[in-house]
Amino acid sequence: MKTLTEDAFLEWATTKGLWLAPDFPEAACLVYQSTTESRFWSVPKKPERRPYFLMTLLDLMDDWQSCYVWRHMGSWPDPDQFCHERINDSVEFRILKGLGLPLGTASVVEFSRDERDMLVALLFSTTVFGWSVGDDLYVVPDHARYILQTDHHGVVHAEFANCDDLRRSISKMSDAGFDLPRELPDPTFRSPDWMSGDTV
Repeated sequence: MKTLTEDAFLEWATTKGLWLAPDFPEAACLVYQSTTESRFWSVPKKPERRPYFLMTLLDLMDDWQSCYVWRHMGSWPDPDQFCHERINDSVEFRILKGLGLPLGTASVVEFSRDERDMLVALLFSTTVFGWSVGDDLYVVPDHARYILQTDHHGVVHAEFANCDDLRRSISKMSDAGFDLPRELPDPTFRSPDWMSGDTV
């Protein structure tokens, strides 16, 4: 695992056609500069299904050699300020520490393809313990044809640079047993156009 600063990551992202959404700069939403399509998949309720679900998403991204992970609305937990009174927080902290994350910093982490199990472990932990936007993660492969984003609403978003990847990913996810959802995860979730049949 390697680390880099947020500024260095965003500078790299710009060279790949990505930027922070100018309409909502305070939200630090990483998007493509051109028009793209996105979908989301619901995280399986059964925890033992989640690693397979997450690995399937990562495998959709083809021939990536490394993936960047950015906690875009906050830093990794600070060991000196962490409260261990809540057992959930303590368990999450142990997982993040065990993975060797740069705790107490806002650094972006880069996982090599050989470290996919570590990346899945991080995403698994986030799907279990992430409860606010500050816990959400962006995952961007080195070829930048996809953006994954974990969401505290219990879904994972995927944005695609081209429609061919979108169609192929929908088909492969379905073959693996993960169809696109037909309902919103909760009433506060904004309904995307594709759920009403307005897009591809």
